[in-house]
Amino acid sequence: MNELKWLAIYLAVAFVIMLFLPFPVDLAVALLAFLALSWYKRNLLLRKLGMENPRSWDIGFEFKKIKEFYKSIFSNVSHSTDYGQSQARYYCMKCGNEHREIACPKCGSKMKRIGL
Repeated sequence: MNELKWLAIYLAVAFVIMLFLPFPVDLAVALLAFLALSWYKRNLLLRKLGMENPRSWDIGFEFKKIKEFYKSIFSNVSHSTDYGQSQARYYCMKCGNEHREIACPKCGSKMKRIGL
């Protein structure tokens, strides 16, 4: 419902701008209004989440934070253990050897089962 409200706001602002300004000017002003509303919406959301950015004009700062966020997500996914349990162990189905390779180093079989 919130997205529909913002869509209506965007459309209303664009319609009013296009109604009162001539063609080449209204396009530029509508684009600037769209960017301003997007910036306001982002800051409003950050304030609601309690993450108000005191240096919102510093784009490099924001990219650094976004980069750190994605790094933390992907590092947690690749090195995660399920709820504090030990990592899964893989056993060869042919000889029972525990390994982490694609093929078993002992017998060369690629079939493996998981054991916790």
